[in-house]
Amino acid sequence: MPRPPRRTVLTIAQAEPERIAEARQQIRELMHDWPDGGQTDSAVLMVSEMVTNVLVHTDGDAVLIAEISGERGTRCLRVDVADSSDELPHRRHPGEMASSGRGLVLMELLAGAWGVDPRGEGKNIWFELYESASGAEAQFEGVT
Repeated sequence: MPRPPRRTVLTIAQAEPERIAEARQQIRELMHDWPDGGQTDSAVLMVSEMVTNVLVHTDGDAVLIAEISGERGTRCLRVDVADSSDELPHRRHPGEMASSGRGLVLMELLAGAWGVDPRGEGKNIWFELYESASGAEAQFEGVT
């Protein structure tokens, strides 16, 4: 019998940037038995980046949904961060000392797959990480 997915959901309001730490902790707790600690660190970093971008670049709240599905050994972590802004992220070329502009570069380097889905109002940016080596070939589905 397949295991039911594990899920966490969190809304972070514009006025509550301190809750980004809570989002990072919830991802760590969700991935408590994930065998690759590097992937857990990558997921935490990407979540932090995604939520921070919503709070910095939009006027709305960030809605985080993270879910692990599948059987041990072939599980998938999918993280979605939705916001109410219609402006899609765009790739920038940060300088060596830049403090911003690295979000999509991180997604390309760390995620197994990622993308941006425009919605009627707003957008959803997502990434997936795959537990097995065979599912880890990067699939780029991002915005150019």
